[in-house]
Amino acid sequence: MNKKTTKTFYPILLGIYPVMGLISVNISQMKFLDGIRSLLVGIVFSLVTLFIFRWLVKDQIKSPLMCAWFFIMFYSYGHVYDAIEGQDILNFVLGRHRVLYPIWIVLMVGGLWLIFKSNWRWKSAARVLNWLSVTLLIIPIIQIGIFEWQRTRLTTENESAEMIFPSGSQISTPDIYYIILDGYARDDMLLEYYDLDISDFIDQLEAIGFYVPRCSQANYGMTALSLSSSLNMDTVDRILPEAVLHGDNIVAFNNTIVHNRVRQTLENMGYQVISFQNDIWWTEWSDSDFFITLENKPYELITDFGQVSKFEILFLRTTALRIFEEAANKWLLPVMSVRTPEEHQAELILLALDGLDNVPEMEGPKFVFTHLIAPHEPYVFNPDGEFVVTESADPGYPNQIRYLNTRLIPLVQTIIEDSDIPPIIILQADHGRDTEVRLANFMAVYFPGEGKSTLYPTLTPVNVFRLVLNNYFGQDLPLLPDVSYFSFYDDTYDFSEVIYPCDPGR
Repeated sequence: MNKKTTKTFYPILLGIYPVMGLISVNISQMKFLDGIRSLLVGIVFSLVTLFIFRWLVKDQIKSPLMCAWFFIMFYSYGHVYDAIEGQDILNFVLGRHRVLYPIWIVLMVGGLWLIFKSNWRWKSAARVLNWLSVTLLIIPIIQIGIFEWQRTRLTTENESAEMIFPSGSQISTPDIYYIILDGYARDDMLLEYYDLDISDFIDQLEAIGFYVPRCSQANYGMTALSLSSSLNMDTVDRILPEAVLHGDNIVAFNNTIVHNRVRQTLENMGYQVISFQNDIWWTEWSDSDFFITLENKPYELITDFGQVSKFEILFLRTTALRIFEEAANKWLLPVMSVRTPEEHQAELILLALDGLDNVPEMEGPKFVFTHLIAPHEPYVFNPDGEFVVTESADPGYPNQIRYLNTRLIPLVQTIIEDSDIPPIIILQADHGRDTEVRLANFMAVYFPGEGKSTLYPTLTPVNVFRLVLNNYFGQDLPLLPDVSYFSFYDDTYDFSEVIYPCDPGR
């Protein structure tokens, strides 16, 4: 009697693992839906590739092994290229496609040939490889599952969080616009580092009635920390649990940014919340009363084949298709009318800038939050608003600022003119640009009436909404020290206080 044949399914799992592994590594910066299409393609590709090897190689033991070797080489090329790009050995540059790719093809074909010609008994290896592939795949599945569970659980818990500020007596109900300009540096830093003079822009804002704190500094140099602080009117050590301060749990920031104290306070006063899609999930208020988005349904992320996502580009760049992806991204996708991630980014910026024009017509009172991923990279606009992808920060960064400035002046004028009650408008960068002066952020505040007199040159974001509640909603909240804390990404909570030299009268 013949022994029972071991079923070999490890090639399929090895073909799926690279997608799941990449999703698990990036899950904190993306939605799981963003990776579904790549996962489906990975599954189909695994099945088709295994079928082809079984058809070509009439050996039920060797064909799965050859398929597995093909997957290992196919899915590892981009990772190896990233590790050695530009490196040379004895003045021979190995980290180039024209050098590494032929070597990779030889290794791939050579490995397939050795397996095909070998007389080794591979049958017992099938069980080991089956278990190994299952173990490999289970690890990212567990990581993704834990993260998604945390994301859902913590958000649900925070929705019923107790209010920390009473609503008090309402003197008025002005619309409030909180517009975050990601990475927009303070004017003196722009002049020093980029030779960009925005004094005309500031003059126009001041002529409209804005106050520009000329010595403004962000309280923190990272978006998650900065927005958590400003929207909760406190320092992060008082907002975040101790466990978070010794880890890197982005879910906790989603809680503090999306379900923040300012929002809860204003909702308790009867405000409707309006926000815009920006594709940074932990700063998106998708549960707003009105969430303005390019996609009407979540499944459109999967069915819209006219767009390539950031994750799909990232995934392709880890494979042996990287060389073709780089060429396609430059030449083929534009011809095929497929939207690149950069084009999608430009659409999101325009969605907010165009959409804010129409908000005053909506019935109020309204709290409007938009996080513009600009002038932050990717740099997708030239100064006159034409879509142009610029890789370098200079001129890409100043060009994007020039374009934003041309849009912001008419935008705030429209908001003020079309509002029945004079609105509150806060234009604020979450942080500056360069590491050396990252905390020097741009800020401009429109407080109608007597509220403007409470503003001052060294105002930091942590106190902005304290002033809003004090001036317009009868609160008496003490102002916190205007302190800025710098830290590096690899040691987020190792803070040092920073004050940059500044002339408030310049």
